[in-house]
Amino acid sequence: MDLLQLKYFCAIVEEGHMTRAAARLSIAQPALSASLGRLEKELGVSLFDRVGRNICLNECGQSFYAFVSPALALLENAARSVDDFKQQRLDNLVLGSVSQTYLQDAIMAFKRLHPDIRISQFTIEPENADRELNQNDFDFLLIPKYLERPDFIQEVLYEDRFALALNTSHPLAEQTEVRLADLKDESFISLPKGYAFRDFTDQICLSAGFTPGVAMECFHCQMLDLISAGLGVALVPESFRKKCLYNHTVKVLPLAGPPVIRPMLVSYKKARYMTKAARAFLEFLHEYYADQQAEDCNECS
Repeated sequence: MDLLQLKYFCAIVEEGHMTRAAARLSIAQPALSASLGRLEKELGVSLFDRVGRNICLNECGQSFYAFVSPALALLENAARSVDDFKQQRLDNLVLGSVSQTYLQDAIMAFKRLHPDIRISQFTIEPENADRELNQNDFDFLLIPKYLERPDFIQEVLYEDRFALALNTSHPLAEQTEVRLADLKDESFISLPKGYAFRDFTDQICLSAGFTPGVAMECFHCQMLDLISAGLGVALVPESFRKKCLYNHTVKVLPLAGPPVIRPMLVSYKKARYMTKAARAFLEFLHEYYADQQAEDCNECS
């Protein structure tokens, strides 16, 4: 058996489908099937049970994969470690995130400190995170969602508490806090459907027993102006308050009841070799958000 056969085998297991595995590997499906056939012939066993056009990893295949997958990861890490030593400077960083703006302030601050590091950032759908992780070679995944992946380490960078932003002329602006249930008839300003932020804020309202009436869809950079114009209210992170420091027509009110919190997470593979660039980025993220958390606490006190 050779490394290519083992890589092909792992791709079939991880995709759970021959056609998807072939697409991921950029090879023809017959070539992939032939490679699997040669591997099974050499081992003298079938690794998959075939039911019609579908395949399912059998007990023998599960045992084989349990050894092959970490072995391939070790070989990939060995190659990365050599590349890391060859580079006399910090090199490349590959990030996957829910949007190009997620954690963007931290990423830009890191880039200013390390202009020699090339950063490639790809947008992924949170619900497709598992497949994206199998198909792409990310150093880190930046999504506000815990993954059910025991092969990943997930660290909380920051917990963003949500609040309500509204125009100061709004009747609710006189209150010190607002109940979610009191917002069921309000016109909301939110991100377009399909964005993780929109999914999260919609879920906040659904948990309070109503579907938000979204009157206007926009991006983060437009939200303050629309609220200031009195065109609706918006569920926003507490950190949004900083944007309102010089805008006296927008007020941010705490939500009554248990805090609604959205975690900011950084996730990475346990078995993956961490390059100098990756180590520097992870350390920077924790320092950056620890400082931000301390700053927010000082503002609240």
